[in-house]
Amino acid sequence: MERKTQGVYDLVERVLQTMNTPYSEDIIEEVFLAIETHTDWLQNYNKLNGALGTKVVHSWIGQYVKEITAMKTIREVSAKRSHLIKDYTKLSY
Repeated sequence: MERKTQGVYDLVERVLQTMNTPYSEDIIEEVFLAIETHTDWLQNYNKLNGALGTKVVHSWIGQYVKEITAMKTIREVSAKRSHLIKDYTKLSY
């Protein structure tokens, strides 16, 4: 059974496949930065926001980044580089 947020998972997975490992503690912000600078990803992100709502999409992007990278939560901080989010969770291995 496909999840309602499968499109979000697929987007996060595609973005992470383009990034070097090991991921930094700012990987969630880096995923949002990549989305906002890649036209196809940004269009997909905007469609997901329209279908699910921005709050849901943002929450699941963070959850899926954490799940796919197998990283753990450190703390929440203000976003300094991405214009799509106001804050995000730093992660660690």
